[in-house]
Amino acid sequence: MFVLLGIVGLFLPILQGILFIVIGVLCLAKGSATIRSQKMGFKKRFPRFGAKLTYLENKAREWRGKRRAKKKESKK
Repeated sequence: MFVLLGIVGLFLPILQGILFIVIGVLCLAKGSATIRSQKMGFKKRFPRFGAKLTYLENKAREWRGKRRAKKKESKK
C-alpha cells in the first residue's frame, strides 16, 4: 500500500512519494528475503544513505519498544 502511495506521490505534488516508497520498502523487507538483500546491497553501495537508514530503523525500533512497554504498563 505504501509503495503504491509512493508511486502516486511521485506524480502528485500533495503526497511525499519518496517517503512512502521508503516506508513501503522497509515494511516489505521485514517479510521478504529478496527485498531485505536488496536493502543490504543498497546500504553497502551507498554508505552515507545506509547509515541514515540504519539510524532511522533504530529510532523506529526504540519508538515501537517504548509503545509496547507503555501498553504493558497500562494493562497492569
